[in-house]
Amino acid sequence: MSYSSFISLRYLKSKRRISSISTISLISLLGVIIGTAALIIVISVFNGFQGIVTQILVNFDPHVRITALAGDRLPNAPNVLLNVEKLKDVESATPFLSGKALIVSGNINRAVYVKGILPGGNERVSSLSKSIVLGHFLRPGKANEILIGISLADALGAVVGDTVAIISPAGLELSLTQFYQPRVEKFVVCGIYQSKNKDYDGYYAFINLAASQELFASPGTVVDSNMVNGIDIRLKTISDADHVKSLLQKKYPTLNVETWYDLHKDLYRMMTIERIVAYTVLSLIILVAAFNILGSISMTVIEKQREIGALKAMGATNRGIVKIYLYEGLAIGVIGSAIGSLVGFLVGEAQIKLQIFKLDTTVYIIPALPVQMRLSDFIIVASIAILICSLAALYPAQRAAQINPADAVRWE
Repeated sequence: MSYSSFISLRYLKSKRRISSISTISLISLLGVIIGTAALIIVISVFNGFQGIVTQILVNFDPHVRITALAGDRLPNAPNVLLNVEKLKDVESATPFLSGKALIVSGNINRAVYVKGILPGGNERVSSLSKSIVLGHFLRPGKANEILIGISLADALGAVVGDTVAIISPAGLELSLTQFYQPRVEKFVVCGIYQSKNKDYDGYYAFINLAASQELFASPGTVVDSNMVNGIDIRLKTISDADHVKSLLQKKYPTLNVETWYDLHKDLYRMMTIERIVAYTVLSLIILVAAFNILGSISMTVIEKQREIGALKAMGATNRGIVKIYLYEGLAIGVIGSAIGSLVGFLVGEAQIKLQIFKLDTTVYIIPALPVQMRLSDFIIVASIAILICSLAALYPAQRAAQINPADAVRWE
């Protein structure tokens, strides 16, 4: 052990002549512990919420989606689908046709997003079929069946077996200018799903692909069985989404290719910003502790001027003197971040196993605050704490190195 680290540890353990120095050092240590623990706990809760949101969205959405630009018909869809299915990273792919429409039940109407799917194909790329709470999933060949979300069903007052009407936007403009009858199709509610996503549950309705091709066909045109405006893709590994997107974008530059992240990038970006803000705000606790460290070490330097002068007179270098006080700040950072990390880990584990902090299940879809602890967060938070504490000790350490040994020991 070098003399710098030995003396630094002795300073930490020894009783100070000025009692307030010990008090300030203790407050500094507590500040680092509290700041580190708070950062880890809050970030772990953010991770938990993000994990739940991602799980809900990824289970319902595809890993990759190909759509025509501006919502137009996907050109040469069968060939595109065939090429997509040939990719080694792709587990399954299925076409769809979607658009906005008006759903009517009795005297109630709602603007919705109607998506035409192949029931068998959709089950391979989405967990929609597993989200049914009443009734059953769409059946192949049943063109008059419709699947609606639980919030939409509540708004319409519709139950399984009820008949609803869908007014297609196709030909709606002609109905206003040329007295053209807008296309209206009737469907029987076969099932009600609950995705735990209010946007899907309140605004999405699903019908068979063939029925959607009839519904969205332009007036006077022949219904085309190949008319789709997108392809949903499920990958073997979700982490390959960006790679597959890159391959498809190069092969089909005129089409729009989006990953699961791109489909909700505003939401994920907002969650990332919230995470950064949490890091920044809670790091201020550690920063306040760092100012206390600066103050306590500065007072230690004043208290130990004669000892510093004696060390320099015996041959201690400026570098060695700097190390003494840097090690003191480093020790506070290491001890504080270690204890804080342990406290954060114990609180997180307690929440995971005991669900201490519960949530109102009538408002939230989960019974308690979710926690997901990551090793990377522990490393980052501890590193930030240690770095801040070390930097706080740098200024008084340099001041200590500048002490003139002759002046310091003159009156000894």
